[in-house]
Amino acid sequence: MLKKYVELSHPLQDGMKAYPGFPSPKIGAFVGRDESRLRYNGKSEFYIGKVEMVGNVGTYLDAPFHRHADGPDLNQIPLEMIAGVPGIVIDGVPSHERSIEFKCSESELRGHAVLLRTGWDRRWGNESYWELGPFLSDNSIGLLIRSKVTLV
Repeated sequence: MLKKYVELSHPLQDGMKAYPGFPSPKIGAFVGRDESRLRYNGKSEFYIGKVEMVGNVGTYLDAPFHRHADGPDLNQIPLEMIAGVPGIVIDGVPSHERSIEFKCSESELRGHAVLLRTGWDRRWGNESYWELGPFLSDNSIGLLIRSKVTLV
């Protein structure tokens, strides 16, 4: 069976704006080509990159450890729980109160990765991205928990 993967990330860039109060990432050379040539008397060269950033910059995947000290960290979650999982996209347009309410059957969601499309991604790179964003209603959270979804 052919699986389709969809890239959901925004690219990381040196100096890009991070969440307010977080430092911007620094991306560059740890060992640049000019320096590496000196190490090999001009007979070879290489580049070793360096990235310095807080873990919650750009597009990232939260793990239970983010909120719960005894929860698994991302490196403890099996790859098959986050990649190749059957997915369902729900148009989660927030109400005037920012709360997202959606209706699905539990069986429709069970075992799926659920992607909520809010349209907030269109704000990426603009100051409006940092405004208070949409969130799931208590009813929607309850439905996801009862449905035993694999990933949200």
